Amino acid sequence: MAAKRTILVDNGSLNPAATLRLRELAALVSKRLGHPVAPVSVLHSDKIDPVELGGERARTFESYAREAKESGCETLQVIPLFIGPSLALTEFLPELARKVGIGLEIAPTLGAADRIDALVDILADNLKSTGWTPGAGTVLLCDHGSPIQVVTAVREDLAARLRSKLGTQDLVGCAMERREGTMYAFNEPMLADAIKRARGRTVVLMLFLLPGRHAGPGGDVATLCSQHAPGGLDWRLSPLIAEHRGVIDLLAGG
Repeated sequence: MAAKRTILVDNGSLNPAATLRLRELAALVSKRLGHPVAPVSVLHSDKIDPVELGGERARTFESYAREAKESGCETLQVIPLFIGPSLALTEFLPELARKVGIGLEIAPTLGAADRIDALVDILADNLKSTGWTPGAGTVLLCDHGSPIQVVTAVREDLAARLRSKLGTQDLVGCAMERREGTMYAFNEPMLADAIKRARGRTVVLMLFLLPGRHAGPGGDVATLCSQHAPGGLDWRLSPLIAEHRGVIDLLAGG
C-alpha cells in the first residue's frame, strides 16, 4: 500500500448532493493529477443513508485515517475544499491525525494568496451567469460566517478584488450568520440586514462550495433572503463555487 494517500476534504454535510459532488470532484482531480484522490469529509457525511449515495457510505476523516494507517499509509495529503484556513484545517484535522498517529500535509486553501485571483475569476463568472451587469443592482458576497477573523478577511479581500475587477462599488461582503458577542462582530454585516439595503437586480454571490442546509434552493441563505428582502426586490442566488469547471484547476494546484 502507498506510503502516502491523497484525499479531497470538505467540511461535510447531511445533504447527499454534497457528497455526490465531492466524489465527482475527487474523480476529476484524480484524473488531472494521475493518481487516486479519495473524497473524505471532516464530519457529518457518514450519517447519510448509503442508499442515497449509490450504495456506498461516505467517509469521514477519522475513520478513513485509521483505515489508511492500518493499511500501511504513513501520510495523508489533504487537498482542502475550503475557502479559508478554518479551524477544521488548522486544529481539528491535525489533532485527529496526531490521535491516529498518521502524518498530515495540507495544501493551500482556495483563497490562499497564490490562488485568490483564480477564485475571483470563478466568482465573477458565477455572478455574470445570473445576468448581472455593472449598474444592474447590488451584489452581496455571502459566506457562512466564521469565528475566525482571518477567514472573514479572505471574504473581504475577495470583495475588494471583485469590486476592482467588475468596476462596481455596489458589492458588499456579508455573512449568513455569526456567533453572539462583540468579539465576532467582524462578520458584519449580516445578510438579513444587507439585503434590506439592496437595490435593483440584486445577486447574492454565494461564497459557498457545495449544496447543503445553508446553500442551494430552499437553504438557509434563500430563506433569509425571502424573509428580509424588501417587497418587490428582484433578487437571486448565484451558482455555487464547486459547480464551476475552474475549481478543478485550483484543487489540482493550478
